[in-house]
Amino acid sequence: MKIWHGAAFLLFLSTAFSFASISPFKSTGSSYGTWQSLEPDAWASVWLIQAHIDPEANITIRPSGFELDVDTPFAVPGSDFVRDRSSSGFEKLLAKVETLDPTLIRMGEIVHAMESATWASGNDEAPRIVEQAFRTLQDRFDRDYVPVSCYGQFFNALYSSIEHDDSSDDLARNLNTTLASIESDCAWDRPENSGQVVRKEQNRVKSVEMSALLNAIANGQKVIFVDTRETQEFEEGRIPGAINIKLRNIDAHTVTQDLKSADIVVSYCLKDFRGYEVARKLLHHGVENSAVMDPHGYVAWRTLGLPIQTRNEEESVALAELNECAASWKKCLGQGRVQ
Repeated sequence: MKIWHGAAFLLFLSTAFSFASISPFKSTGSSYGTWQSLEPDAWASVWLIQAHIDPEANITIRPSGFELDVDTPFAVPGSDFVRDRSSSGFEKLLAKVETLDPTLIRMGEIVHAMESATWASGNDEAPRIVEQAFRTLQDRFDRDYVPVSCYGQFFNALYSSIEHDDSSDDLARNLNTTLASIESDCAWDRPENSGQVVRKEQNRVKSVEMSALLNAIANGQKVIFVDTRETQEFEEGRIPGAINIKLRNIDAHTVTQDLKSADIVVSYCLKDFRGYEVARKLLHHGVENSAVMDPHGYVAWRTLGLPIQTRNEEESVALAELNECAASWKKCLGQGRVQ
C-alpha cells in the first residue's frame, strides 16, 4: 500500500497554496518560540522552520506557561500556528514555506492524523507507523530529554520516505533503520550559519569555559566528567577520569551522592548535543552543578590538544597529565596541538 491519498491530497494542495498566496513568506533571521512539549506537532514544526522556512531562525523552547518574547510563537494557545480540529500547527506553518512541495503537505496530513487520532479509523497506515516510531525515539531518550538534533534526523527520514513514495512497509523499515542508526550526536545536517534551537529553563545548565574548568581542577575542586557516548567510543578515548553514563540510563538510582556533591559535573559527547541533554537530566535529578564545557564536546577538547586517556593507558597516568596541564592551563591551552 502506498502512503499517498490522491483526492484528499489534491484538495489540500489547492487549499494550502491559496493560503500561502496571501501569507507572508520567509523572513531571514527571525525568532520563533514554543513551549516544551512531547507532541509530534511541536517538534515537526521545529524541523519545518529550520529545514524549510528560515534556516537562520532562532527558536526558543521554554517551559509550559512561560512568556515567549519572539516574533512568531507556534504550537501554543493564542498563536496563529497552533493545532485545532481542522489542521495541525505544522500545516498552518506551511503558509510560510516559500516553495511548497507535495511531500511537506503529506507530512502535514500525517502529523495532523497523529495528533487527532483519526488514524484509528480508515485505511491510512502511515500515521500509526510514524507515531509508533516517534514514541520509540522518545522512549529511547526518556521522553523529555530527546536531543533536538535527533528529532531533526527523525523528520528528515520521514520526509525522505514520503518524497520517494515509499510503501507502508518501506516507511516502517526506513524509520526503524533511522532509529537504529542514531548515535551520540544524531546527524541532522544543517548549514554552518543556521540558527539555533535553544531550550531555556528556570535552572539552565551552566556552560563553563575551558580555561575556568582547567583552573578549577588546578585549584583542587571536585570536577567530574561524564562521558555520554556509547561504550566502544568511551573505551577508545576519553577525558582522563571520565565516567560513562548514557542518557537512557540516568535515573534516581544512577545519580549518586558523589555526583551531587561535586563542584562541577561536566557532561559531554562529541559535540554536546547529547551532552547537554544528559546535563539537563542530571540537573533534574538534583545535580545542581551540572554543566557543559565551552567550546563544546570531546571534539573541542581534542582540538585544543588537551590530554586524553586511550584504551591501553592507565587512568592514573592520564590523570597526572591532566593535572599537569591544569596547573599551567594558560600554557597548555596556548599550545593548541591537535591529537
